[in-house]
Amino acid sequence: MKKVTILAPHNTMATTIFGPMDILNQAGRLWNQVHGLPKAPFFDVSIASADGQPIRSVNNVFIQPHLGIEDVIQTDLIIISSATYIDQILEKAPKVTDWLRLHYNEGTHIASICTGVFLLAETGLLDGKTATLHWGFTDMFRRRYPKVRLEQERIFIDHGSLYCSAGVSAGLDLCLYLVEKYCGKRIAVESAKTMVLDMGRLSQNPYGSLTLRKDHGDALVGKIQDWIEANGSQDIDYDWLANEFGVSLRSMERRFRRSVGVTPLGYLHKVRVEKAKLLLEEGKLNFTEITFEVGYEDVPFFRKIFFRHTGLKPYEYRNKFSGYSVRGSQG
Repeated sequence: MKKVTILAPHNTMATTIFGPMDILNQAGRLWNQVHGLPKAPFFDVSIASADGQPIRSVNNVFIQPHLGIEDVIQTDLIIISSATYIDQILEKAPKVTDWLRLHYNEGTHIASICTGVFLLAETGLLDGKTATLHWGFTDMFRRRYPKVRLEQERIFIDHGSLYCSAGVSAGLDLCLYLVEKYCGKRIAVESAKTMVLDMGRLSQNPYGSLTLRKDHGDALVGKIQDWIEANGSQDIDYDWLANEFGVSLRSMERRFRRSVGVTPLGYLHKVRVEKAKLLLEEGKLNFTEITFEVGYEDVPFFRKIFFRHTGLKPYEYRNKFSGYSVRGSQG
């Protein structure tokens, strides 16, 4: 039986503690119970805090850990749950990062969920490696950990003994993957069925939204972003746009890439895709109508752009995010 320790910082999302705990603890138990078979657990899961004291979750619920990190003698896997108020957590990180490095050097595997990857990256163990986390925190992560290569579209990443997952519920995907890795596919499928969870999600792109922030410090680029967002359905002459803001086209594109990570044209595509997503969610227009509404004339071309940014075909996106028909769901 593998020993698992869930490291829970203050202001964590409780889902990122109890979701993994339920999946791992119930592997070999719940399926067998439902089918009248002897329970055959694979994991023994404990919750640890930095000092052994109760943790306050982001929703102001106090969680009593089983132990403090200094009481963990041996563990096969450490899972770092998510954290809000990241700067406050990292100010107190040295004790925790030393503990993580110590156990890693002794052969322990370490996984992070959502923003828990900040603590994992703080150890230096991810330097030169790829990582993923919640799509809303990618800019902050890139600035703080330039030696880590973000693959923000990934649901989870496996480096053999280091793992990280995207936002919140992606931790459930990671845990199902770990059940499969440690216990075999059959046990993972049984766990997914009894917990009523989907398997096989590989990308968080469909869940993201336009998060290209304007706190990059380049006021001119911020003004151009505002203009593109306000006029995104129009045909844009980029030479005219650069001249309108008093810079050369080359300078505008260079500053845009440095501050935002894409060219003005790339930013326009993102703005248009984001508007198309909202229109698909509303369900009033078909995709051809939406194509013209957001500023394109070539439907197949925009379909390719949409898929590139979301990983879904337009009809797949509509089916996934158009909401529940509340009236139709009532008995």
